[in-house]
This record gives sequence, C-alpha cells and structure tokens, in this order.
Amino acid sequence: MARTRDITFPQVVTYDGLPGSAGGAHSLRTKHPGEACQRLQSFVNACTEPVSSPSWAFEIRAGGPPASTEQLVALATERFGGPRHRAQTHTGWNVRPESVQHALDALITVGPDAVTTHGRSLAALTYNTPVRLIDPAARAPYPDITPDAFGRFAVDGYGRLLGDSGIRATLGTGASSLSLWLNLPADQRLAPGALHLQGHLPFRLSAKHWRLWRPTRSGDSYRATKIPSPVQDRA
Repeated sequence: MARTRDITFPQVVTYDGLPGSAGGAHSLRTKHPGEACQRLQSFVNACTEPVSSPSWAFEIRAGGPPASTEQLVALATERFGGPRHRAQTHTGWNVRPESVQHALDALITVGPDAVTTHGRSLAALTYNTPVRLIDPAARAPYPDITPDAFGRFAVDGYGRLLGDSGIRATLGTGASSLSLWLNLPADQRLAPGALHLQGHLPFRLSAKHWRLWRPTRSGDSYRATKIPSPVQDRA
C-alpha cells in the first residue's frame, strides 16, 4: 500500500486595524502633521521592511475656507506641478519621495484648524506601502510569511493577500491616522511579534480585530476565526 505523504498547510494570524465598520484607521494622536509623520516613520523603521517603494499623494478637499484652500492649491502647484486628478470633492497630486517635506510644510503652513465644513482635514498627505514585518528575535522579516506561502489567497476584493502586510497613513491638517493590515506567524513567535509592534505604536492595538486563518480540508482555500489579542494583558 502506498504511503500517504503528510502535508502541513501553513496558518497565519492577521490584524486588520481598522476595518471600515470600525472607523477605518487608528488615530496617530497628534494634530501636528510633522509629528504624525515622525510617529509613522518610527514604526515603519522599527517594525517593517519595504516590499516596494511607498507611494505618496497630496490631497486638497472641497468645502474648506477659501483663503486656506487657495493658499494650499498655490503651494501644491508650485511644488508638485499640475494635479493628477480633479474631482468635485477633492484635487490630488502625486508626491515624489524627495518632495514629502514640502508637502508637510504646506500642511503646517495652514495650521491644524484648517478643516472642511464637515470637519475633515482640508488637506492631507497619504502614504501607502506593502511591507514585510520584522521578527524581533531575528531582526529580519519572517521568512515564512509571504503571499506565496499561502497560495496568494485573496482575503477580499481590495487586493489584500494572506502573507502580505500593508500600511496606509493619512497625515492631515485636522487629524492623522494609520490603517494596518498585518500578517504574523501563528506559532510561538506571535506574542513577541505583536508586542514588538505595540511597542512602536502611539495607540493601543484593538483586541477585536485579530484572526487566525486555517486552510480548509481541501487545502485550496482558507477560513478565518476571531482570536483573542496576543497583546492583551502582556503589554
């Protein structure tokens, strides 16, 4: 009788902070965009390794004070050239990495009270990047947490894959926030890894948005179940 080969399908733990139903992002807990950027970079440098170059964009929203809006449009046009798009609700520019400080300076110039009639930041600098998380013990990315390790399984229709972490930050004139999609190993490395992340963030990771992903019996798909926070009662 032929022997059946034992196959171990990998598992992974994800943190979705925060989904749209919970507000979409964590507050960076500062009204100063320069300080918010420092908090972002501190986390990125300590806990992640980039997969590709980040994308930066500058956005001015409609419905703000005319004088501040005019000032921001003039600054953005001078520094970044013509906008990449115009819409009824906002105007946006691509920002090269070497021009990020100019974008921050523009936000700082109009001050923290520059908001729209709906109370949103009049202008914001956004940051998007895929990353790999750092194993604090090895001081290197987890070698087994990659999209290929999980069959490039798509968790939703927005392009998010198991094994592929990502960061989106919004640095605004009224408030700044950070949205996280994090993938961690589902073994003894989970708690140290989660604590390492928590130690470099200015907010508390939510206890409600951790999930363990297990392969189905067929091995060609995954199912998720909520799990307790690996940070809770440890930090």
